[in-house]
Parts: sequence; C-alpha cells; structure tokens
Amino acid sequence: MDVYEVTGYRTGIDNAGVNFLDPIDAFELLRNGFIYRQVLQSRLGFVQFANRLADGSRVMGIFENVLPDSTKDLLVISKEFLYKYNAGTNQFDQAPMAGAAPPGGFAIPDNDDYVSGTTYLTATGTQRFVFTGKGMSDVYFYDGTDVKVFTNAVDNPDYQQPAASIGNLTRATSVIWFGERLNFFVPVTTVATYNQGVLYSGIRDASGNGDKFNVPGSGLLSCDTYELMKSALILGDIVIMNFQRSRWTLEKTRDAFNPYFARKIPSVLGTDAGFSAVSWNYEVKSAGKTGMVTTDGRRDLRFDDKIPFLTADNIDQAQFELTYGGFDRIEGQFLFAYRDNLSNLASTTQDRVLVYNYEESTWAINNQRFSVFGQTDKGQDLTWNDIDENENPAWARMDETEEIWNKIGIGAAIQKTLAGDDLGFVYQINVDYDDYFIAVSAITQASAAVVTVADSAFQVGDRVIFANVGGMTEINGLIGTITAAALTSITVDIDSTNFTAYTTGGSVSKLIDFEAQMNPFNPYRSDGRRVFMSHAEFLIDTNAGDLFVDIYIDEEEAPFKTAQIVSPSTTTKKRVWVDVAVDQEADFITLIMRNETAG
Repeated sequence: MDVYEVTGYRTGIDNAGVNFLDPIDAFELLRNGFIYRQVLQSRLGFVQFANRLADGSRVMGIFENVLPDSTKDLLVISKEFLYKYNAGTNQFDQAPMAGAAPPGGFAIPDNDDYVSGTTYLTATGTQRFVFTGKGMSDVYFYDGTDVKVFTNAVDNPDYQQPAASIGNLTRATSVIWFGERLNFFVPVTTVATYNQGVLYSGIRDASGNGDKFNVPGSGLLSCDTYELMKSALILGDIVIMNFQRSRWTLEKTRDAFNPYFARKIPSVLGTDAGFSAVSWNYEVKSAGKTGMVTTDGRRDLRFDDKIPFLTADNIDQAQFELTYGGFDRIEGQFLFAYRDNLSNLASTTQDRVLVYNYEESTWAINNQRFSVFGQTDKGQDLTWNDIDENENPAWARMDETEEIWNKIGIGAAIQKTLAGDDLGFVYQINVDYDDYFIAVSAITQASAAVVTVADSAFQVGDRVIFANVGGMTEINGLIGTITAAALTSITVDIDSTNFTAYTTGGSVSKLIDFEAQMNPFNPYRSDGRRVFMSHAEFLIDTNAGDLFVDIYIDEEEAPFKTAQIVSPSTTTKKRVWVDVAVDQEADFITLIMRNETAG
C-alpha cells in the first residue's frame, strides 16, 4: 500500500479541476481557516472593541493619527461623525462638529463612499488629521478637539484656494501627506471633477504653504489617460494610483516648482474597487472585476492563479466597489471584505472576507460581516482586581475562560487588527473567542428562548452557543439558530420551557464553521488506473468542537462515509486514524474536514 503525506500545501478556493493530489495544491476550498507554516488551522474569533459608535451608522474608516510627540490617536469615522478612542474609559468619544462643519454629521450617502485620511502638522507644528471622501461635502480636519472644515478661512486661516481656472477645492477621493505636501487625488472643485488628477499644496513651511494651493510649488497634475482613478496610496518613496484598467506611479522630481511626474506601469488589469488596495511587503494588491492584481511600482501582475474566477463569479458585480482591503500583521494575511453574489443580507453590505497569506500563497474565505479594516496598539490595561466576571463573565474561572489566561487584560501597546461593520461596531480580530462574544443578562423560559444581551450585531440565521450561564445551566453548551435579532436581544430555536430559571452571568457567541475540502485524490489517474483508500491519519490539536471528515467518491453528491474524528475531551496533539474503507474502485476520492469551533 502506498502512503502519501500532505504537507507544505497551498490552497485554492475555486473549482480546480485537478483529479489527483499534489501536496502544494492540497485544498480546493478553505472556509474560516488558514494555513500557516504548513499547519491547517481554524481561524480565531473577533470581539467588540470598546463601545458601539453613538450614531450607530456604518464604519467608513479606521485610522492611526500620529501626534507631534510620536504617540498615536485611534480615530474611527462613521457615516456621520469622527470618534476618538479613550483608553481610560474604553470608549469611543464623539468629536464635536465646530466652525463650518455640519452639526448634524457628514451624511455620507453611499456605503462605498469610504473615507481617506492623513496625519498633518500645521506650520506651527500643531496636530491635525485631514480627511475627506467622495461622499463628503467638504474636506475636514480634526485638531485634537473638534472637527472643522479645511477649506474654510475661519476654521483654517492658512488655507488659500487654487487658481480660479482650477476652482475651489470641495472634496476628493483620497488624501495623502507625501513630498512634504498635502495631495488630494481625484479632487472635486467648483469648476470640475479631475478624475485623473492630483491637486497638491506648496511645501509646508513657517508661512503655512502646506495649506495653500496657489503658491509656487503647488498645482494640479493629471495623468495622460481617460480612465477613472479609483484611489491612491504610498508604496515606499512613490505613490501608487489605482485606475480602472491600469496603475500609475506618482514620483518626485528635484524641481521644487514641478515636484512630481506620473508614469504608467505596464499593466494587465486595473482596480475596480479603489479601497481594496493594500500596501505591504513592497507591493500594492487590489481587486479588479477580472482578477486580483499586484504591483511593485515596476510591473503589474495577477497573483490569483489559484482563484482565477473568484472576483468574477463570487463577488457581487453590482456592489463590487464595496470591497475593502486590509492587512493582518499577526497572521501575515491580506484581507479583502466583499459582498458575496449569493448574499442574503442588504444589498450594500459585505458578508465575506477573502484571505491571502503572502508568505505561502494560501487562500481562504471567512464568513465575516466587516465594512473596513484598520490597526492600533491602543487598548485598555486592566488591574488584576479588574480581571473577574464583573468585567467579563468568561473570566470567572481559569479553566473555563475562552481567552489565553496570561494575556487577559493586557490591551495597551499590543498590535491589533481592527474591523468595522455596518452597525457602528468596531471589532478586534484574532482573539480566543467565538464571533460576536457577548455577555448575557437574561434568558426567558419559552419554546423559543429570548436572550437579552448588550448591544450586538447578531443576524437571523447565525448559529450560536451558550457558556457559563447561571441558573439555566441546561443551556450551557447548546447550539441554537437565531430566528429573530434586535440590537439588545436575540431569539433562538432552543426550547427552554422546562429549564431552570436564569439567574446570572453567561455568554453567547457565534460558532465558527470551519471547512477544508481537499482536491480530488487519485495519484494513479494519469496511468488510467482507479484507486482504493483504506484509512487516513490526522495529527490533531484541538479543544473546541468535534472534527468530522466526509468522504466522497467520484462525483457523488452524498458522502460515501461520514466519520467523527475526535472529541475535545480526548485531544491534545494526537494522531487519529480514520477508517475510510473505500472498498470499491474510484476515479478519485475527496475528503472534507468540518468543525464547529467553540472557543
């Protein structure tokens, strides 16, 4: 009997059409998991970071604002307001709208009108965060206290508008501090929308020329194309400008009066979702309707050879511009939040995240409802006395908590990847919880239990699990499906009529449904031979949920055999043999591993 070891594998998440198993292409489908250093893993969960934003609208941007003393602010912008994270209270505080800023909020109309922002210091060195977006009515800045209008003479006395032939600046798609200047990409003025242009200020100096657009060294540069620019971001010492069908670079000159020149990169395709672009590891990667593309500033290449049809077949084409890119430094992964073309959510809501590990060329899809990504090293440090069930019910006992014990309460100075959503929540990803982990404050005794929780973003159809509930202990460990959901309550299809009455504590969280489908296996198919399989051996390290393997032969829709692999109570890194017993000849065999992660 031949023995085949599957290690060092990569993944695809589309129909590969490969009827044999090659170790470097082992998985045809990977959901809610990832491969890192040759280990197949279920992803970790995410939990709410601080409070829900006060206006409860969609999160449109998460930013780190570097202050003059090199410390950082964590800023979050919704469709209406800007918020600053307060580590002392673990709250997002809404910044007042002052001066010419609209008191009622920004009123961003569309979900794909994402916000772009940049740290900027004034002529006197005081802090500013300048931000704008195609859905905003103005360019704004945050001065550490209030939000004001950048182009208003009273709010910003240093500002001087461009020449009359260009028109006065009203907003832009992207803003970047680059070349000692403020640069607005796709600026909209009172004269025109410059779809191929960048409007740049003078060099920042003691005279405040960094806020002036009519001084020597300021101006408007347009790329020699009729394509539409979708976004721009810095890559090393250049700016990458993403167009619908190509990419261009903005590069510095030594001429102070003509500081830039634009150069087109030899391109294979463009970027249809402007804010899908992510800069990391000397490359910018982004999403186009005909594929995923990457550039290093010299050449433009597709990097989606394992998923060549995903952007066309899986992403909702009508809502393609919703796609938003981010980077997870902890796992070394590019993240692209998108709307699946079969989504049952509102038509302007993302419900999937495409994951790419650039170190090993592995792909996966996560079931996560995120709008944007960001990062921070902010957080709340807790004293030892704070680490108890009053702060979080899961901390009641060392042997029951879902978190890593020696990291509970250590929040500040740790790098975190954040994500926002449609309802004004900000989450920290890669934590030892299930998704949407939240404390329970009441459960009814009813044929369909109604659970009272803090503000949460559960949706109808989510499968949830209960833990550490007091009184109604019968519900602990049970899995239910949400049949109705509101901000502070959910209804689950669990009959709790005869359960003991609820008293206190507990938590509810959404299960992480992990699935890995191996490519069809038959190493002899090229020789015209069929295959048997007697058993498969797995090295498993899990303490959360049962792991199952389904075995399919040829193209049958139903599994030949479903086998339970291991139970949490019997595992810690052990080899498990599974009796496959495919005792009939098959053209090929497929294994699908499934796990409902709870913890």
